[in-house]
Amino acid sequence: MYYGLLTKFTTQLGAGNRLAELLLEAASSLEHVTDCRQYVVSMNDEPDTVMVREIWTDQAAHMASLQLPATQKLIEQARPILLHVERVLEDQPHGGKGLK
Repeated sequence: MYYGLLTKFTTQLGAGNRLAELLLEAASSLEHVTDCRQYVVSMNDEPDTVMVREIWTDQAAHMASLQLPATQKLIEQARPILLHVERVLEDQPHGGKGLK
């Protein structure tokens, strides 16, 4: 079993694409973090909204990732353009395609 999160980020007007870029940079920085099984950034027709689906080996691994220097840097860059962060879902994925 894993630890999963779905988070909805709402940005200032016109800043959705910039936030998506920052979050994709975060995904790249986690490329070699073996405890991160999935980090998917997506947008829909809701303006200035970005969603992130994360799956980790466990909650402790997710919490540890928040202390990584690259993560801290990206959080600081994103903070000025964020209006709201909502944890939409916290779950325990059991497996499936892409999760081994």
